[in-house]
Amino acid sequence: MRRRELIVGLGAFPALGMEPRPWPATTLDGVGNAAFADPRHGRSDALLVLQDDETLLEQYGPGHTVTTRHVSWSVAKSASHALVGAAVLHDRLDIDRPVSVIPDNADVTLRHLLTLTDGLPWDEARQPAAIASDASRLLFGVGRLDVAKFAASRSGARKTPGTTWNYSTGAYHLIAGELTARLFPTVGDPSQRRRAMADWMRRRLFEPAGMGSAMFEFDPRGTFYAGSLMWATARDFARLGSLYLNDGVAGGLRVLPEGWVRFAREPTIEPTYGAGWWLEGAPGRRAGPALLGGSPADAFHARGLDGQLILVVPSRRLIVVRLGYTPDGVTGWPAIGGCLRRIITLVS
Repeated sequence: MRRRELIVGLGAFPALGMEPRPWPATTLDGVGNAAFADPRHGRSDALLVLQDDETLLEQYGPGHTVTTRHVSWSVAKSASHALVGAAVLHDRLDIDRPVSVIPDNADVTLRHLLTLTDGLPWDEARQPAAIASDASRLLFGVGRLDVAKFAASRSGARKTPGTTWNYSTGAYHLIAGELTARLFPTVGDPSQRRRAMADWMRRRLFEPAGMGSAMFEFDPRGTFYAGSLMWATARDFARLGSLYLNDGVAGGLRVLPEGWVRFAREPTIEPTYGAGWWLEGAPGRRAGPALLGGSPADAFHARGLDGQLILVVPSRRLIVVRLGYTPDGVTGWPAIGGCLRRIITLVS
C-alpha cells in the first residue's frame, strides 16, 4: 500500500527550517492543502482519500494525528446501521418485529427507525435556536439521562409508519434501546448493560472491520448514543466506508449480511436517504445538500454535524473521509462538496 501522510500544523516543517512546498491545485495534494486553508471549511482536522484500498492522501490539522479519535456526530447513524446488520447476521435479529421500547407500540419496527419512516413525533429543527430542538434536549438536557425513554416520550400525533419521512436522531437512540434489550434482555444493571454492549460491538463489528479505535458513548442507563456520539480515528471511519464499499465484507470475512449494503442504499419516501446513509444521485432531493451535484449517481455518504463525512463512490472504488469543525450554513457544506468533486475528478 502506498501512503503519503502529511501532518499539518505540528511544527515539523519549521523545525527543519523549511516551509511546506506549494503543491499546484491540479494535484491531489494541492486540493488537500487548499481544503485545509479555505476559511469556508472552518477547521479541518483530517482528510483521507483511498482508492482500491490504496491511501492516496492522508492529511491532518493541528492537534490531530493518525491516533486521534474524533467525534462522529450523526455519522454514528451509519455505524449503528452496521451494528444492526451485525445483529441480523450473527444473532438472528428480526428488523420487522415491532419494537418494545415504545409504549403501546404495535407497528413501528427497526426497519422504520433505520429508514426514518417511523412516523413518531420528533423535531430536529434548530429553530428559533439550537437549544430548542429535541436533539439538543436529548444530548444536553434531561434526555441525556435516558435517551431511549426520552425519544419514545415525545408528545404529538403519530403518523402511520412507512408513510412519512422525518430526520430524527431520536429514532436511532430508540434503535440503541431496542438492540440492547433484544441482545441482553436479562441484564438490567446500567453498568453491566454498558459493558455487555460495548463488548458485543467490539466482537461483532469493530474488530472484524479493523476499527480498533471505535467506541460509542453511553447514557447513565447503559444505552449507547446510536445517533450522535461515536469516536474513532480517521482511518477507522475510512474502514467503515470500506465495509460498505465491499458489500459488508472486511479482510475476507462477512461482517454484514448479504444485501445489507443494498438496504442502506435503497431510497425511501425521502429519495435522498436510504437506511443510515445519504444517497447522492437520487432525484427529487429535498432533505440535504447535493454534495456532488448528483454525480456520480452511485455515491452515498455518512454525514454529521459541522462537516463530518464518509463518502463512498463504488464506481470509482473511492472513499473520502473528512473531519473537522465547519459551522453549518450556506457556505461550509458547498465548499466541502466542491473539494469532493475535485478529488473525484483527479482520481477518475
